[in-house]
Amino acid sequence: MKKKLLPMALGLLLSASAAFAHSDAFKPEFVDTLVAPYLAIQKALASDDLDAAKTGANSFLDAMKHAPHEGEAHEQAADLSTPAKTIADTGDIKAARSSFLALSHEMISLVKHVGTSKDTDLFVAHCPMAFGGKGGDWMQSDKEVTNPYYGAMMLHCGSIQKQVSGEHHDAMEHHDGAMEHHEDGETDEDQEHQHMMMMQKQSSTMSQAKLDAIHAGVEGYKKTETASTSQSMGCCAQ
Repeated sequence: MKKKLLPMALGLLLSASAAFAHSDAFKPEFVDTLVAPYLAIQKALASDDLDAAKTGANSFLDAMKHAPHEGEAHEQAADLSTPAKTIADTGDIKAARSSFLALSHEMISLVKHVGTSKDTDLFVAHCPMAFGGKGGDWMQSDKEVTNPYYGAMMLHCGSIQKQVSGEHHDAMEHHDGAMEHHEDGETDEDQEHQHMMMMQKQSSTMSQAKLDAIHAGVEGYKKTETASTSQSMGCCAQ
């Protein structure tokens, strides 16, 4: 029985790996052409500027005209183009933000697996409050969180998770997900966790009363009873 289970387990692992990999037809030089319009959409939504987001989406679609379409690359290109087209066509900023979530999922995966050829800094940020508490990731070009899912309502809600591109990003992170062990016995995962904890400690602190005021009316946020406790923003520390 164990001999039968082992091949099945390996098969499942390979299938999961393939689901997140991108076709070899995608090259870093092509990914470079998507980064600027993607960031334009992110910044526009963080500024509550739907027209600018639509302009960025159209630029993204222009770059996608040069996407590879060999084999599985065709479907993966469609996964990038579809949410961008929705942003370009919609008149509803909520719909644009929902589509940007899908676009971000594809772009983060693309940058992680294919990479870029330039030293453009790209950081993955996360807001656990977005979309009714389901949370959402995106990429941005610096470490100061500018939330595209809330805009001015909660512009700085969220936290930087990791750097995926740029001069100082973790070059030891391989496409196969292997962990590098250091001389002190720590793994890259341990160091990344320590880095995230350090960044969270550096987050601005505020009273719980002010935190409740900022999140007033936000779906999924629960007001606490201890309004005098000073702590990091709950949405930023997760």
